[in-house]
Amino acid sequence: MNTALVVGLPTTVVSAALYGVAPLIQAMAARREEAGTGLGLGLLARLATRPLWLVGLAVEAGSFLLEVYALSVAPVALVAPVMALDMIVFTLLARRLLGEHISRGGWSGVGLMVAGVVLLAYAFHHHAEVGSPAGNDVLLAFLVLGLIFSLLCAFGANLASARQQIAGAALGFGLAAGVSYAIATLATRQIGLAVNERRNGDTTLIDLLSTPTPYLLVLFSVLALGLEQRGLQGRAAVIAFPVTSGVSAFLPVTLGLTLFDEPAPDGPRLIAFVISLVMVAAGIAALGRDRSAANRSIEDEESLADAPADETHPGGPHPGGTHPGSDAHSGGRHSADTVVGAGASYGSMGGEGRYRRYDGTDEDDEGWPGSASPGGPDFGGSGSAPGGAQGRGPEAGSGDRFGLVRDPLRSAQG
Repeated sequence: MNTALVVGLPTTVVSAALYGVAPLIQAMAARREEAGTGLGLGLLARLATRPLWLVGLAVEAGSFLLEVYALSVAPVALVAPVMALDMIVFTLLARRLLGEHISRGGWSGVGLMVAGVVLLAYAFHHHAEVGSPAGNDVLLAFLVLGLIFSLLCAFGANLASARQQIAGAALGFGLAAGVSYAIATLATRQIGLAVNERRNGDTTLIDLLSTPTPYLLVLFSVLALGLEQRGLQGRAAVIAFPVTSGVSAFLPVTLGLTLFDEPAPDGPRLIAFVISLVMVAAGIAALGRDRSAANRSIEDEESLADAPADETHPGGPHPGGTHPGSDAHSGGRHSADTVVGAGASYGSMGGEGRYRRYDGTDEDDEGWPGSASPGGPDFGGSGSAPGGAQGRGPEAGSGDRFGLVRDPLRSAQG
């Protein structure tokens, strides 16, 4: 047993758990804002003035510090895939607190990811060296190429979103955010290695300021956060999540093994390593499909809700203004503050095909029939959440209403 497993692996798991909690807090604030545009930087500026969103940011800051420490004692090939566990924590938290339903496919994804991490620990049981730091020329290359790639993907995603091409927008935002997070992971790795060298008395952390590392980290963390918060306010976030998670988890692994001299396991452990990566990737895809299926179901409900009242509800509105499946205790109406954690509802599509701001009116309820779940915790009255049930209570619905919101300081996003 080595330090990477005894110290690095548990630290990574705790960091991933906190990263799974933070998006729930962030989304509560993000859903109260007007829809973002472009790279989402304007939305990000507004969120920076919201205390609730800052609480989520503080949780992520703690997660980031733990991640830095983990990368100082363990290779990125071990840390990055384990960080994907934040997806499990996020999903289970939504199920526990908000009565979310996870389908069999979702549970199989959870099982595959956990088993993959266990197999990954076996693969690095004997040898888990941290490798060598990247040179300044390599970091500058990442800066230029990563920025060009992310901006081109974001530009394409915005064009696709304007044309209501959800799949194209999902791919663009997912790739842009995933690559940005991956580069931020590599910058975090540089800081972790500097901590390790400082521990050995070879250098000081101040020396990092003369390298591209801190600036690379800030730039791509903010860029990734803006793209994720932009995607959060559109349905593309649901579909894009597996793309973002896969790219951000496995691109650092590939680079660590090829460019940064991190030794790959050998013999049977190499086979275990490859299988573990496949299992984690399959788990991410399974949970992503669960969310995509939920999104399609919600779109069907939205189409029904947008139909004329005499077709959707023969005989006019239901008594008390409620819809089938809505919370009878609230009369089918949310207060102005009704935003459930990360599951606050999207408004219905306007005539121009843009997302309308959620403002707590009856029109919001019509946009999301069955949007409140009786017996849910008081996060504002709605019973849906990031893991996303369709709003009929724990016994019905599946998947996620919009997918995960990724984080500002998150580097090893999985």
